[in-house]
Amino acid sequence: MMLNRLSPRRRLSAMEWLRRIDRAAADLNVLLLVLAIGLATLDGTLFVTKQIVEHLPPVTRVSYDNTPHPAPDAAPNPSR
Repeated sequence: MMLNRLSPRRRLSAMEWLRRIDRAAADLNVLLLVLAIGLATLDGTLFVTKQIVEHLPPVTRVSYDNTPHPAPDAAPNPSR
């Protein structure tokens, strides 16, 4: 004799399962659409930023140290 774990009221028909799966897939499609739009926006922003950076003048020197620079009128002593 086979024991039925689910009561007849709790058993879901195949159509009910398909409806539940369809509802979950629809929710997932909305999430995937939002994700795709976000990634496309990020990609477009990166493309525009690259184009802007290519048209900027080149940076010749960047220095991040805090060493003091000699005064322009102080010439090095050649006698040393």
